[in-house]
Amino acid sequence: MYDLLLLGSLISGDKTGYKLQKIVGSALQPMRKVSSGVLYPSLERLEKEGLVTSTIYEDGRKMKMWHITTKGVDRFIELMKEKIPSDAKRNDMIHFKLRSLDSVTRSEQLNILEEFQLFIEKDLAFYQKAQADMVEYQARFPENVERFRVLAEAYELDIQLALTKLTWIKKQIADRK
Repeated sequence: MYDLLLLGSLISGDKTGYKLQKIVGSALQPMRKVSSGVLYPSLERLEKEGLVTSTIYEDGRKMKMWHITTKGVDRFIELMKEKIPSDAKRNDMIHFKLRSLDSVTRSEQLNILEEFQLFIEKDLAFYQKAQADMVEYQARFPENVERFRVLAEAYELDIQLALTKLTWIKKQIADRK
């Protein structure tokens, strides 16, 4: 999962592991961190695959500078074109792709945004149906009315967030057409 973000971060220029850790950390949802135990093995694997190279340099202390190779750029483009899986990592993958939109063609940008739009529209339909069910359950199960009211309100938050995302996506798509 981190390959896309690491390669995308290196597209704009060479970076130290420390800088990459900061970039990856800022791309994740708040309160999630990427550890050195995840970052450096990923970079070393990418290096073994020929997607990145590293050089040691000294600037008061020894540091490793990471560089994307031509093969790495090609792999990055492949990853950007891949369909986003419908699993628990979906939101991270979408965010990673959105942070690298400027590194792909306008056509590919539109494909990514339209795929994101479809996900959000499906989410919105789910939240709206679930909220309607909770409202119905309030009438059918008066002994649990408060519980279903709270759930309906929670779905309202999900609905509003999805609508906000859709507004943003539609603007991004319109700006690229």
